[in-house]
Amino acid sequence: MRPDLPRIQVLSPRTWGEFGNYLAATRFSRVLRGAVDADVALLEAEPILPWLGEAGAEIRTISLESPTAAVRTERYMGLMARLQERFPTGFETDPTPAQSAELTPLVAHLRETAPDVVVGTKGFVARLCVAAVRLAGLPTRVVSHVTNPGLLQLPLHRSPHPDLTLVGFAAAKERLVGIGADPDRVRVVGPLVAQHDLRDFMTDESAAPASGPWGGDTDSGRPRLIVFCNRGGDVYLELVHHIAASHPDTDLVFVGYDDPELARRAAAGAERLAHWRFHSRLTQAHYFDYIDRASRSPYGLLVSKAGPNTTLEAAYFGIPVLMLESGLPMEQWVPGLIHEHNLGRACAAPEDLFRTVDDWLARPSAIEVHKKAAIGFAESVLDQEAVARRIGDAVRPLLDPR
Repeated sequence: MRPDLPRIQVLSPRTWGEFGNYLAATRFSRVLRGAVDADVALLEAEPILPWLGEAGAEIRTISLESPTAAVRTERYMGLMARLQERFPTGFETDPTPAQSAELTPLVAHLRETAPDVVVGTKGFVARLCVAAVRLAGLPTRVVSHVTNPGLLQLPLHRSPHPDLTLVGFAAAKERLVGIGADPDRVRVVGPLVAQHDLRDFMTDESAAPASGPWGGDTDSGRPRLIVFCNRGGDVYLELVHHIAASHPDTDLVFVGYDDPELARRAAAGAERLAHWRFHSRLTQAHYFDYIDRASRSPYGLLVSKAGPNTTLEAAYFGIPVLMLESGLPMEQWVPGLIHEHNLGRACAAPEDLFRTVDDWLARPSAIEVHKKAAIGFAESVLDQEAVARRIGDAVRPLLDPR
């Protein structure tokens, strides 16, 4: 750290959004370090504001324990409504005494560290930072980095008050301008792809090296499936057992993210398929070996929930997706993205997911069509060097003395 450099803090809640949110913040922080001449620090938001972690724990419970997508949506929207009641639209310009009290730890943190720029990787965190900067009486600039444009449909996550808001798509800017944001303070930079930073999450160094068809140099010609599960495990468990019974002549790896018991149960239904692999965590090298081999197969496929980061990351590597809609409102736009660009298919119900798996594995040429579309989308939309340049160009003026 050089004391003469301007300082940027990126505040991200690790518990909001399971696998994707903090991973996106990690990627964004690394891009910033390469794009601007500043000292960039990534900080978890929960140690500063513990009640954010309590809300994150409730989100996890809602995600894992809701019996249906409709119930999951209802419960999640109930939590968002309660938080919105505590921090209504516009609160950040004139916090009440009660709101100020809830922000006291964040205000103290900002006064102690006095960053030149603070970035919130959730719109709600950025709103809290706007209020805390005002209460602290600091000249700190506030940036909102929108990692998922679907969140902007929730009042809790949108505000016209940050000094700069970075969005991935033009439609997100239009939504913010529609609520009064200055168009010059909302910049469309394109979507970041976070797969480069999976080493921060896939850390089980005991994971065995890939072997069998996944580890060999010769493409078997069979479909290569990665089933990635970080929410709604039983559906994916049933899917793996169905594929084992109906389509054993495939190459499959199952990742039950941070859930060893789920990975064990998945493996228990496919004991005779020695060429399949089951993990709860992976080393970076091991995970990217799977990604690389899936991407080099004409019939590589990622099966997961319809999250925006997962979808974009798969497209970046030229891997089509077969997704199950989660029922979470901030992910409702993802099926449209998948179908508009022919990146694969998003299924509304498990029955549709099972039917599509059967169809595609019976005629894998259907997967190859989506692969070609994913490669074209990546080349035209996911140029990461261009995205990094735009982020640097947008943030750099905020580092100039006022």
